[in-house]
Amino acid sequence: MFALAQPAPARLSLGGSLTIYEVAEARDALLAAFAAGREAVWELDLAALEELDSAGAQLLLAARRHLDGAGGGLRLVAPGEAVRELLELLRLDALLHGDDHAR
Repeated sequence: MFALAQPAPARLSLGGSLTIYEVAEARDALLAAFAAGREAVWELDLAALEELDSAGAQLLLAARRHLDGAGGGLRLVAPGEAVRELLELLRLDALLHGDDHAR
């Protein structure tokens, strides 16, 4: 089960699972939050994200590209060990640092 909360105007907290089974729901929720906000740069807090697979990682990358295309940006913060390891395995760990290499 995927959960999304917005504890601050430019910060979204992702929780639960972000796998192939939740990606469509998560995509819709993220795009709605981005559209409703006026912020250019967003932070996704991954501390409560318990499960991530390659489909979820692809969504995170797509979210970054979406915001970059709108002149903004995306930072991933506070990932758990399993999430960090998957992003490193997929060579997407630059998303954690806000680097431009994960495009």
